[in-house]
This record gives sequence, structure tokens and C-alpha cells, in this order.
Amino acid sequence: MSAELDLSQYLDLFLQEAEEQLEILEQETLKLEREPTPERLQTIFRAAHTLKGSSRAMGFASFAGLTHEMENILDQLRSNQRPVSSEVTDLLLECVDGLGKIQASIAEGQGEVGDYSDLLSRLQFFLQAPVEAVGTPAPSSTETTFALSPELEDALQAAQAQQAVWVANVRLSPECVMKFVRAFMVLNAISTSGEVLATIPEQAQLEDEQFEQEFQVYFQTSASVEELQAQFSSFSEIESITLRPYLAATPAPPEDEQAAPPQEAKSGPAPSANAPGRRQDSGQTVRVDVARLDTLMNLVGELVIDRTRVAQIGHELHAKFSDPALDALEETVSHITRITSDLQDQIMKARMLPIETVFNRFPRVVRDLAQKLGKSVELELLGGETELDRSVIEVIGDPLLHILRNSVDHGLELPSEREAAGKPAQGKVRVSARHEENHIVIEIMDDGRGIHAERVKAKALAQGLVSPEAAERLTEKEILQFIFASGLSTASELSEISGRGVGMDIVRSNIQRLGGLIDLETSLGQWTKFTLRLPLTLAIIRGLLVDVSGVVYVLPLSSVVETFMVSTSKIQTVNRREVIVVRGLTTPILRLGSVFGSAVASAESSSLYVVIVGLAEKRIGLVVDRLIGEQEVVIKSLSTFCGDVAGVSGATILGDGHVALIADVSGLIESEAA
Repeated sequence: MSAELDLSQYLDLFLQEAEEQLEILEQETLKLEREPTPERLQTIFRAAHTLKGSSRAMGFASFAGLTHEMENILDQLRSNQRPVSSEVTDLLLECVDGLGKIQASIAEGQGEVGDYSDLLSRLQFFLQAPVEAVGTPAPSSTETTFALSPELEDALQAAQAQQAVWVANVRLSPECVMKFVRAFMVLNAISTSGEVLATIPEQAQLEDEQFEQEFQVYFQTSASVEELQAQFSSFSEIESITLRPYLAATPAPPEDEQAAPPQEAKSGPAPSANAPGRRQDSGQTVRVDVARLDTLMNLVGELVIDRTRVAQIGHELHAKFSDPALDALEETVSHITRITSDLQDQIMKARMLPIETVFNRFPRVVRDLAQKLGKSVELELLGGETELDRSVIEVIGDPLLHILRNSVDHGLELPSEREAAGKPAQGKVRVSARHEENHIVIEIMDDGRGIHAERVKAKALAQGLVSPEAAERLTEKEILQFIFASGLSTASELSEISGRGVGMDIVRSNIQRLGGLIDLETSLGQWTKFTLRLPLTLAIIRGLLVDVSGVVYVLPLSSVVETFMVSTSKIQTVNRREVIVVRGLTTPILRLGSVFGSAVASAESSSLYVVIVGLAEKRIGLVVDRLIGEQEVVIKSLSTFCGDVAGVSGATILGDGHVALIADVSGLIESEAA
């Protein structure tokens, strides 16, 4: 007796595969609306087919039912029975949403939750609705079927790998006398904007008029379907010309393939839908639990600490004793330093993810929001391949999405308003990412109405965020910072989607929690740009070590602008606060000894070390006793028993084994401004 197949062992594989294929479905369907190419249709079809086969094997009926109906619609699109339209795209995306909900409920252990009978009914009704071929009447039932030789199929598929191939099915009028003249006119019209790849019958047979009333032309072109049809419409004695994309014949998978459960790969994931048929080289990739990566990162951090400690002990021994063995020790320590640095780099790279994993959420959000608001929006995504740490990726998604939604809702005007202002009716939002040293810089820019600084100032005054006297002295850049104050909004009316200020305080706090900076620039009536500057990783940073009354503190190097010595005679007092003038700008200073309760530096000292740190456009000077130097430090979180320590973001272990506190620059700046 054969044992019943236990499918529970395949559940995790199914969920992973479903997540990957659903992402392909959503991204490619969104692109299909703008660029309906045969290759894209084939990619979407294969993703839906993969999901249908694996869900059927796992016994998920609702999942399989939705993907089956999606296949039917996609098959109509592939065979040119139905044009790609917003209606089709909306329906496909609604299916993707439904599949996503089912996948989530399965992942939570609840099985297939939800009733999708209404969606299935709409899909079936849509499939039965009368349709026409793209741009032309549907071919008649007497249309000739042309068989392609295997050699021609191979040649067309090779050409399609470079550029889309189109097929023109030409039917001449029964009254046509000079058939080759009409065929030549069609071939000549295609050749003016493209290249004729093949004809059936061959051109020699066309010249000898060795055909009935129909022939086919396979070609590639840079012209649109509408432009070709405009040329063809002027030809006489041609009954019809039907244009459709060339689609290579793909044999249906055998039944046993459809019924097989997802197979666990020995090494590496299964081939993705956008690379059909490509053989995966074994051993190239492997799935690793992120918890293991976190553990490895923690162990490497400990290794970095011990490496620094061993190096320091070696230097101390070398300074006290003269022994050949110490030279060998120093050489070994140097080698260990290089090895641990390389190991640290590799582990950090293993934790890196491209930011496109966040960007991929944006096209759907912008499309749905634009439709809801009656706006036309072009979204441009740049630098999606830029990588940063997984821990940062997890946090920045929602803040970026919030800024993006506000750019579409409150930043961009309605098409009529844009045209009245002399702008294109379609608004544009650009999201870009790039590396700068040890940071990633993300910019979100829209070409909308901009932010009215005076309106922001009036709102800030009305809410008591600033006094009238202080408001008069503020620059435009300082006024715009009130956008990040809690509850302040520049929206003229409340809507389901917030104005720029609602929630922007949470956005800034999340960015600052990562040790990042957020800045805002605008030009009234022209554009608005948010700039986010984030660390690549939260585990290991470069810091500037400073001595304050014999205690070592770490200042994140990303926040340090410059360091210098200043004479005590240059320190002035304004509104009972110490300030210095740095290149014509008045900069407040903060004595770290006073902040952390240490003894203040000797009053007899005629000069002080000052470290200028910055947060967005804000600058303050931190007074310290001594600059020790730069060092790579591993961030350790403070225990909850310590409570919320003002001005401290964490701690690290130095090479001598002592603990040093890491200063929270944003907290120090905020406390100074309070």
C-alpha cells in the first residue's frame, strides 16, 4: 500500500514561489498598460501558469481558479483576440490583489479565506464579451492558415529576441487585377519604417503572382500600429490588412507537470517566470534564513572588536619590549585585520538588498491613486539596483510611500490646473537612489505646485509653533522645516490622503531613528524635492572617538562636518547660550561634559576642541577635551533597564575592552534648539 503524499512539506516552497510570481505579475502587468509587447505577455502568462500548476498540486482551489481565468484572458491577449486596455489591466491587477490576499491567509495558517465568486463571475463575463483584433476587424472565418517551416520559426524567434516581430495578414479584393503591384505597395510601406523578415508565400512567388487572394508579411518596425494602418488605408483593391504580434508556438505542458507539487531544489531557486526555459546552474544560489545572517553579522561584530583589541595589545607590547617574536605577532595581527575586514565586507554584502524591492511597490500605488484623484501621473524610478542593508530596507518603505502619496495627492495639480499654468497635463514624479560614500541618497521630486512658505509660516503661527518675532527672522528653508512638525498640513482641505504635513513628523522620526537625514527644497509653482540620506547599514559604523573628561564617546562620522580648535576668547553668549562664528555663520556650541554630567574642561585652557555636527541644515559645535581618531565601531543597543538616555543612541566596546557611548547627534541638536 502506498503512503499518501504529504504536501505540508512543500508549503514553504509554494509560498516563496507564489510571492515571487505575484511580484512578477504585478510589475509586468503595470508595464503592459504602457508597453504591450509579446514578450511581456508571455512573461505574465508563464507566471500565471506557474501559479496555477503549483496551487492545483497543493489543493488550493480558489488560487487555481483565479489563475486559470487569468490565463484565459492572457491567452486572448496573446492571440490578438483582445486589445490591451485599462479595463483588462484593472481586472488583472484585481486578480493579483485577490491572489495576494489568499497567499497571505495561507501563510498565516488560515487556508484560503475569502469569497472570490464575484470576481470569477466578472472574469468569465469579460471573456465572453465580443472582442476585436488590435486596430483592425477580426479576421473572417475563411482566412487562410499559413504553416511556417521549422527553419523560419527558428529565424523569427531569434529576431524576436532582439526586437518585437509583427505579422501582417493581407487579403486582396476579388476584383484586384495586378496582385503583385498591391503586394509591392504593402512591402514598400513596411520597409520605409522597418525591415521585412519573410513573406508567405516567398517574394519570388509574390512577384509571379503564384498565390490566391491572401499573403502574410513578417516584419520588424519602429512605427506604431496606427501609423502603419494610416498608410495601408490609402491602398485600393485591398479588402483587409490585419496586424498582430508574432507569438512563437509554445507547447502546452504535460498534465503530469501541471499536477506535480513544487519541487525542493537541491541548491538554488527554481527558474523565474521572466527567464523561461533557462537552465539554472546548480550551486549558484541558496536560500538562507535572515536570522542566520543576523547571527553572522553579530559574530563578525564581536570579531571586529577583538581584532581591534589584539592590535592595541600588540602595539603596547611592541612599545615596551624588543623581541623578534613581537614582529611576527604584529605581522600576524596585520593579516588577521585584513581577513576580518574582508569577512566583514562579505557578510555585509550578503545582507544587502537592492532598493528596487521597495521601489516595486510604487507603480501600483501611483497608478491607483492617480485614477482615484483624476490625475495623469508619470512615475520615473532610477537607481533601483542601489543596495543597502536589509534592516534599513525594512524601515524606509513606509516613509518613502508616505512622501510619494503626498507628492501625487497634494504636490501635483489636476490636468486642467496644470494646463492653465502652462504645464503638461501629465504630472511627473521621480524617485531616485544613489550611493555617496558610506550612505545612500534617495530623492523624491515632483513637478507640481510646490510649497507656499508663507502659508506654512501662517499655519505654524496659528498652532503656536513659533512666536511672531521669531517667525520674522526665519529663512525660507527654516520655515519649510515646520512641515515636519506634528499635525501641521498645507492641504487646503482634508482628504483620505493626507496633506504634506500630516504624518511627516513620523516620517522624519523614522529617518532619524536610522541615523539618517531628511531635507526639503521647493520652488513655488514648479517643484518640490525631498532628499533622504541614510546609512548603508545599522550594524557597523565609522565613528570619531573623542575624550571628554577622561571618558571616550563616539560621534557618528556621517554627522561630523568639520573639526577645529577655537580660542576661548572667540566664544560669545547670545540669549544665555554660547555661540561661535564659523565663516560668518553664528553656530551654537554645546559642551558634552555638561550634557553627560562629566567635569567641565579646565577653565585655564586658552583653546578648545570643537566638532561641528549637522542634521539637515542645522549645525552645532560640540566642545570636547581631545580628538582621539577615527575607528570602525560595532553598535550595541542599550538595555531596556537603562531607560531612554537623552543624547545616547547606543554603545560599543573599544579595543581596550572599555565601553564607549555613541552620541545621538539628532537628539543633541534637538535638545539644544529646545
